[in-house]
Amino acid sequence: MRVAGCDVCLPTDRKKPIDGPRFAGLVHFIGGAFVGTLPRQAYGLLIESLVAKGRLVVVATPCSGLAGMDHYKAAYEAAFKFQTACSVLRTDLGGDIFDADELPTIGVAHSLGCKIQVLMNSIEDTRSAAGRDRAANVHLAFNNFAASESVPILKELGRLQQDISAGIAAAAPVFDQISTFASELKKTDAFKDVLGTPGANQAFSFLEDLSRMGQTAAANMGGEVLEEFSPSPSDTMRLLSEDYSVSRNQVIKFLADDIDQSIPLCENLRDKFTGPNGSGGRLDLKRLAGSHVTPNTPDIRNVAEGRANLEDLEAVLGDTTREQAQEKMAEVEACAEAVVTFCREEFARDWLRPPGGRRTRLEGADV
Repeated sequence: MRVAGCDVCLPTDRKKPIDGPRFAGLVHFIGGAFVGTLPRQAYGLLIESLVAKGRLVVVATPCSGLAGMDHYKAAYEAAFKFQTACSVLRTDLGGDIFDADELPTIGVAHSLGCKIQVLMNSIEDTRSAAGRDRAANVHLAFNNFAASESVPILKELGRLQQDISAGIAAAAPVFDQISTFASELKKTDAFKDVLGTPGANQAFSFLEDLSRMGQTAAANMGGEVLEEFSPSPSDTMRLLSEDYSVSRNQVIKFLADDIDQSIPLCENLRDKFTGPNGSGGRLDLKRLAGSHVTPNTPDIRNVAEGRANLEDLEAVLGDTTREQAQEKMAEVEACAEAVVTFCREEFARDWLRPPGGRRTRLEGADV
């Protein structure tokens, strides 16, 4: 389902069992750079496997900020979209079917999306924007490289974003004139009779928004073009060590992944939570067959089973053999199984919380 700009996947069978909750829990999914803007297309197979195996509700938030340099903004974007989608989904399905406040929540992220997930749970504003605390987080192929090492083209995107802002700011005086014209038009007797119609109100609101957009762009001009991700890799790990709030984590490292940084992540999580001087929690490291793009693997079962024609085979797999296709599918299945097993255990633990425990974050409350 497409809900509030997010991709939402629910179990086919939504009937409430007699002896338990309708859904086991809620998953917030964040993809990696570029592919994270299209979660359904890039991660559809993995997401559907999680839902089918675990009776989960998955809310995947497309994150345009992952194509930029400011990951603080990307974290807030992901948090805000998640909370908005949960609210809209409750309205669309009805509170008796889905209520995010009644479900334990686990975050699942891939690659650079893991960094966004860490920031989301290290900054108070983004934790509040997400609307609820996490029972746990899952990190698939964690990546925290510098921009020059990770995705060099993002430097150019930073400059492009500034150029766009400069163009809007240059047009701000024109937007102001349009806004003034619209305001004066509202006062004339000839238009008073139509101003109450939805179409007229929408048109005037659009003209006024143009002026505000130009003023905002002008106010933000003069800022330095970012040459590095913000926060930097070292600042990200510092935030994790000092402020990251989720004590129960699963980290999945794929054996044929050359840009994975799961081990440094585990070292920091161990120092903070599960080591001799830690505050307590859970750290589950899994080493699985696969590569950095295993979570992005498309559904190639038709090809693997010989039901696709030659053109499909070439378009989807290139020179990949049927045996290799089957291996890739098995890697996705193993990843999904590992995540679902962890989620089951953590959701079961969360459902055992004392009566009256809250899943939503309240200022100053014991959650």
